Amino acid sequence: MDMSVPFRAGNEEDLAEEFIKTAEEDLLRLEASDLTDPAALAEENVLAVHFADPGAQGDPGAVEILYLSQKGVRILYGNYAFGKLDLDAVLQKLPMLKSLDGRGGKRPYPMGGKLEIPEGWGYVYMGAFHHLFVRDAVCDRTSTFLRLLLHDHRSWQLFDAVAWACGANG
Repeated sequence: MDMSVPFRAGNEEDLAEEFIKTAEEDLLRLEASDLTDPAALAEENVLAVHFADPGAQGDPGAVEILYLSQKGVRILYGNYAFGKLDLDAVLQKLPMLKSLDGRGGKRPYPMGGKLEIPEGWGYVYMGAFHHLFVRDAVCDRTSTFLRLLLHDHRSWQLFDAVAWACGANG
């Protein structure tokens, strides 16, 4: 993967404080584009994935993808529970999410199913049936930043934090 991601520069502790302050002051401006055709995604350009179970708190059925495009890092959003996103197409492109799919009477992770984390990826359970997969190359650049947010009990903001740290522009 060409890692021409415009990571924010600076000390990760300072970046964590800046992110928290920006979020608390409601100044975080991350725009998302519609995820209309998952089949068109180049898997090697997927930097992170937030997946919400259909019974998750907040935005059940949400799928957010941090994607490196020719126009920079973008957030792609769709909802398979209350929107038009084809979950099967998403699972075809991002097979690590299959262990989170509870359709057909399967017991998904974390309710009995086994989580499968592909090589080259990290995983964080964000709570309330929200899941985050982050490519190792991104984790390597943001690990301290993410640990500080987890320590501050901000697991529910991790996808936004990764997107912000990667300079996502919507």
